[in-house]
Amino acid sequence: MAGTRAASDSITVIIPSNPRYLRAVRSLLDEIAYEMRFPAKARSEIVHAVDEACTNVIKHGYGGNLDKKIVLILRERADRLEITIKDFGKKVHPARIRSRDLHDVKPGGLGVYFIRQSMDLVWYDTSPRVGTVLTMVKYLKKPGRR
Repeated sequence: MAGTRAASDSITVIIPSNPRYLRAVRSLLDEIAYEMRFPAKARSEIVHAVDEACTNVIKHGYGGNLDKKIVLILRERADRLEITIKDFGKKVHPARIRSRDLHDVKPGGLGVYFIRQSMDLVWYDTSPRVGTVLTMVKYLKKPGRR
C-alpha cells in the first residue's frame, strides 16, 4: 500500500464529540502513519497528540456536550503528515491556549504541552466565525536531519 500512495492524499473524518469515537480515530491515524512508514515512536506521538486535541475540543470547546461535531482532515504529503482539527465550539484566543506549569503536580492540564512536544509544527487559527482550527504537522524526517 505504501508504494501506491499519491504525493498528496487527503481524508476527511467527521465524528461526534463523544470520547467513544476517539478509539476509531486513533486506529485510523496509527494505520495511516504506519503506511507512511513513520517509526513506532512517531506513530505513538501522532496518535497521542490528536487524541489530546480532540479531548480538549470535547472538554473545553464543547463543554462536554457529546452531540457536536469534530472535523479531522488528514493530509498525506511525501515528507509529512498534516492533521487539521476543526471544531465549532466557543472561541478561545490563541494566547490563552497553553498548558499549566509543569511544576504544578496534579492530574490533567498538560494536553497542549504534549501536543507541542509530540508534533513538529502546531498552530491555532481562531479566524473562522465559529470555533477553532488546529493544524499539526509531523515530518517523516525532521528538517535539517538526514
